[in-house]
Amino acid sequence: MAYVHRVIILNKPLKIRGYTPFQWFLFAVAGGLAVAAFSYTPKEMKLLNMPLGILLAILIACVALVFVGMTQMKPLVWWKNKILFALGQIPRRMMPITEAGTLYPDPTIQETVQREDNYIS
Repeated sequence: MAYVHRVIILNKPLKIRGYTPFQWFLFAVAGGLAVAAFSYTPKEMKLLNMPLGILLAILIACVALVFVGMTQMKPLVWWKNKILFALGQIPRRMMPITEAGTLYPDPTIQETVQREDNYIS
C-alpha cells in the first residue's frame, strides 16, 4: 500500500488566508493607526460635513490595502528599485567593468607524454 505524503514547496512564502505574515503585520499597524487617528482627532473638525477622524481612518486603511496589493504583485525590492530609478537615484547607464580574461589553454598545464610501446599490438 502506497503512502501519500504532503509536499511542502520551499520556494513559496508562508501564506495565511492569502497573505504573508508581513502583510498581516501591515494590516495590523494600519488598523492601529486608523483607530488612533479616529480617536485623537477632535470631533468638531469636519471636512465635507464628515468628521475628519473618519476620513483619516478610511484614508489610512485604503493606503494599507494599496500597499499590500502592491507587495502581492511584485516584491518590495522591485518597488524600491522602480521608485529609486524614477527619482533618478539609480544611474540610467551602466558602464561595464573590464576584467582580465583567462588564457585558454592555460600555459601552466604540463601534459604527460604517453609512450606508444605500452599498447598491445
